[in-house]
Amino acid sequence: MATVNSKAIVDEIIAGNGLYPGDDIPVVRIVQYNNQFNGGIAYGLIYRGEDLNRYFGGACHNSKVIWEKT
Repeated sequence: MATVNSKAIVDEIIAGNGLYPGDDIPVVRIVQYNNQFNGGIAYGLIYRGEDLNRYFGGACHNSKVIWEKT
Protein backbone atom coordinates (compact mmCIF):
# COMPACT_ATOMS: atom_id res chain seq x y z
CA MET A 1 0.00 0.00 0.00
CA ALA A 2 1.35 3.40 -0.94
CA THR A 3 -0.03 6.82 -0.12
CA VAL A 4 1.39 10.12 -1.35
CA ASN A 5 0.41 13.72 -0.71
CA SER A 6 2.06 15.13 -3.82
CA LYS A 7 -0.15 15.89 -6.82
CA ALA A 8 3.06 16.29 -8.85
CA ILE A 9 4.00 12.64 -8.20
CA VAL A 10 0.48 11.55 -9.11
CA ASP A 11 0.70 13.55 -12.34
CA GLU A 12 4.00 11.82 -13.22
CA ILE A 13 2.45 8.40 -12.63
CA ILE A 14 -0.52 9.27 -14.83
CA ALA A 15 1.76 10.68 -17.55
CA GLY A 16 3.75 7.41 -17.41
CA ASN A 17 0.56 5.35 -17.79
CA GLY A 18 0.97 3.94 -14.30
CA LEU A 19 4.74 3.93 -14.02
CA TYR A 20 6.72 6.38 -11.92
CA PRO A 21 10.28 6.91 -13.22
CA GLY A 22 12.47 4.10 -11.92
CA ASP A 23 9.57 1.83 -10.89
CA ASP A 24 8.94 -1.49 -12.62
CA ILE A 25 5.53 -2.42 -11.13
CA PRO A 26 2.68 -0.30 -12.52
CA VAL A 27 0.05 1.52 -10.52
CA VAL A 28 -3.37 0.39 -11.78
CA ARG A 29 -5.61 2.77 -9.84
CA ILE A 30 -5.22 6.10 -8.03
CA VAL A 31 -7.77 7.09 -5.39
CA GLN A 32 -7.99 10.63 -4.01
CA TYR A 33 -9.35 10.96 -0.48
CA ASN A 34 -9.32 13.13 2.63
CA ASN A 35 -7.28 11.63 5.46
CA GLN A 36 -8.70 11.22 8.94
CA PHE A 37 -5.99 13.24 10.68
CA ASN A 38 -6.38 16.72 9.24
CA GLY A 39 -8.76 16.25 6.32
CA GLY A 40 -5.92 16.87 3.88
CA ILE A 41 -5.96 15.43 0.39
CA ALA A 42 -4.02 12.21 -0.06
CA TYR A 43 -3.64 9.84 -2.98
CA GLY A 44 -3.77 6.08 -2.61
CA LEU A 45 -1.70 4.20 -5.15
CA ILE A 46 -2.91 0.71 -5.91
CA TYR A 47 -0.53 -1.66 -7.65
CA ARG A 48 -1.33 -4.71 -9.74
CA GLY A 49 -2.56 -7.54 -7.51
CA GLU A 50 -3.70 -5.31 -4.63
CA ASP A 51 -7.28 -4.80 -3.42
CA LEU A 52 -8.83 -2.18 -5.73
CA ASN A 53 -11.15 -0.96 -2.97
CA ARG A 54 -8.61 -0.53 -0.18
CA TYR A 55 -9.04 3.26 0.05
CA PHE A 56 -12.82 3.19 0.40
CA GLY A 57 -13.97 3.35 4.03
CA GLY A 58 -12.16 3.45 7.35
CA ALA A 59 -9.69 6.32 7.63
CA CYS A 60 -10.26 7.42 4.02
CA HIS A 61 -13.09 9.93 3.58
CA ASN A 62 -14.68 11.18 0.34
CA SER A 63 -12.78 8.61 -1.73
CA LYS A 64 -12.94 8.80 -5.50
CA VAL A 65 -11.03 7.13 -8.29
CA ILE A 66 -9.15 9.80 -10.27
CA TRP A 67 -7.24 7.49 -12.62
CA GLU A 68 -7.34 3.87 -13.66
CA LYS A 69 -5.08 1.96 -16.05
CA THR A 70 -7.03 0.74 -19.06
